[in-house]
Amino acid sequence: MRRYFCYLFYACKTILMIAVLALPVRAAELVTLSSGEWPPFTSKSLAHQGFYSEIVRQAFALENYEVQYQFLPWARAYMYVEQGNVDGSLTWAKTHDKEQEVLFSEPVFWHNKVFFHLSHQPFSWQNIDSLKTLNIGATEKYTYGYAFDLATEQSELKVEYVSSDLLNLKKLLAGRIDVFPSDIHVGYQLINQHFSSEEAALFTHHPKSVQQTYTHVIFSKKNQQRGEQLLAAFNRGLQKLKQSGAYQQIIDDAALLEHN
Repeated sequence: MRRYFCYLFYACKTILMIAVLALPVRAAELVTLSSGEWPPFTSKSLAHQGFYSEIVRQAFALENYEVQYQFLPWARAYMYVEQGNVDGSLTWAKTHDKEQEVLFSEPVFWHNKVFFHLSHQPFSWQNIDSLKTLNIGATEKYTYGYAFDLATEQSELKVEYVSSDLLNLKKLLAGRIDVFPSDIHVGYQLINQHFSSEEAALFTHHPKSVQQTYTHVIFSKKNQQRGEQLLAAFNRGLQKLKQSGAYQQIIDDAALLEHN
């Protein structure tokens, strides 16, 4: 009798283990994020769609989410978040206005923005007043720091906004603007990628920073519950990614060049 109960116990245990193993693993939930062309951080033409995109992808994967990117002009990428057409977007710096409109993640990466200009047109600046006589290019929905944004809003600066950084660099080369502020890595990546070596040699930058800031992943407030859920999941995943060393490895693999 004892042998019978032992056999029954092990048989039931085996059946239970098989049943547990047969349970379906929860499929990764899809997250849709908009982005624009901002190499080397984000680009549909780069490996992993840019190293910033890969950081976000891996952070979400640690929380069992799969990321799908939609590459759009920057103004539309932001508008889609506001309207709830996508769950969120990369790579946005905080401003007071945007914090009222969308949810911001923990910081993802630190950026340095500088003024690009043509090397045969000397340029120097100390403060906003130094810029008032210049024709300045800028990209829609970007922030260039509180002082610059405020001076632009109050029409103290002559700023022409277009849809992309690349278009601003083309305008700079054509002499249609005098200077253009950009993340230093983005500026030189676009220059080396889209201009001939002779043209690329004409560009330079002023070493003084226009803005130094973190950028974040933003999430839509249209569905507040889902936005907050995704925000919390991404922040957890990002922390795990940093603690594991994978975050720094992704950045190291990107091999960002130093630009003095």
